[in-house]
Amino acid sequence: MASRNLREDRKTRFTKFAKERGFTFIELLLVVSIIGIMLSVSIPISFGMYTNYKASLKAQEVMIFISGLRRDAFLYSERKLLSSKDDVITVDDEEKVFEDTRIRIDSPIVFYKNGTTSGGTINIYIGDQAYSLSINAPLGDLLLARTGSV
Repeated sequence: MASRNLREDRKTRFTKFAKERGFTFIELLLVVSIIGIMLSVSIPISFGMYTNYKASLKAQEVMIFISGLRRDAFLYSERKLLSSKDDVITVDDEEKVFEDTRIRIDSPIVFYKNGTTSGGTINIYIGDQAYSLSINAPLGDLLLARTGSV
């Protein structure tokens, strides 16, 4: 008799456990819809951050190029003249093209043989992002700042 009660007790525990195993369709549907809402909010934000990051990398590439010109002008005692024509930077009338980047220099910037510069501002446009690269006279300190969207 005791063994019969034990078997029935195990049987009821097993069927109770089997009934409570797993999730209902409503619970699964709720979880999937919450995940969908979270993704619909986070994906556009992440994509915007990624495009801003890529634009800032291109602006930094221009800044590194300008820094290299400043260094070369001093090391090799060469005068370098920076200007822009048709949204492309020119160094001593030779064009330097940066992909997907528009560059405007309002007044020519000169790097002199002795390591000094006339100073000026370079406006950089990448996609819908705008950056300003300030070259401070006389030593040519560089400051890159995001100025907003175009």
